[in-house]
Amino acid sequence: MVSNKKLDVIYSALTTPFHEDESLNVEALRKLVQFELENGVEGFYCCGSSGEGLLLSLDERKKVLETVLEEVDGSVPVISHIGTVATKDVIELAEHALHAGADAVSMIPPYYYNFSMNEIIQYYLDVVNAVNEIPVIVYNIPQFTGVSFNKNNAGRLLENDHVIGIKHTSTDLFGLERMKHDFPDKIYFNGFDEIFLSGLCAGANAAIGTTVNLYPKTFRRLKDLFEADRLEEAQKVQTLINHRVEEMVNVGIFSAVKYIFKKIGIDCGECRRPFAKLNEEQKTKLNQLIEEGFDIE
Repeated sequence: MVSNKKLDVIYSALTTPFHEDESLNVEALRKLVQFELENGVEGFYCCGSSGEGLLLSLDERKKVLETVLEEVDGSVPVISHIGTVATKDVIELAEHALHAGADAVSMIPPYYYNFSMNEIIQYYLDVVNAVNEIPVIVYNIPQFTGVSFNKNNAGRLLENDHVIGIKHTSTDLFGLERMKHDFPDKIYFNGFDEIFLSGLCAGANAAIGTTVNLYPKTFRRLKDLFEADRLEEAQKVQTLINHRVEEMVNVGIFSAVKYIFKKIGIDCGECRRPFAKLNEEQKTKLNQLIEEGFDIE
């Protein structure tokens, strides 16, 4: 098992580059990973929401992970999001992640069929039991899945040694604090960039974020200020992050990240359909955001 300490960092929820025909752009992915490493990203979370993981085939998800691992070459931790509906597919991706060399896997709960909580818990346990050599992170994102994890239901998983933490993409900071209180040795990954400071105050000790792709030094700066108990300064950095997040969310945050990368020299293409293309008004707003500059030191 990989140590928890190694995974306790700030991750880019890595975007997935495509060609114009929506095929995977491996060369752009390599360039993207190197760019982010050079700019201070501490880890990569592959094929999550930002990476359009649920719009990728299983083979494409495997290829993304393999490519990222090759480029990283052990320099930073890599987590593979493997969640989907069918348990057998999740187990297949978990086995691949293990043998490819990922540091951990993460998964959303199974969706669409309104599975019972017992079925959802068993879904996770089936993966843990089938591939128990790799750490598992529960992905809590109720706005997309309709399932909200808390200390009671998630506790049934967190008490398992192979489940090392929660990716908490939720505004329920009370729930986060209660999980941290009852399971203090687990890792709590803040998922909403706009409440990173609040998440830290509630007990998060790591982050996985969409805008970390573009602004890793800013997130690291905020965490450093928080740990130094310089909260007033940290709040100013959070405000800077929130301005950027707000502008990108208003046009579609996943598309916005890809557009900005293209403007600065890494063509990641567009999001796969059914995501809509950005219009000229939206691009103009993003151009204004680009002109404001990037990371703070």
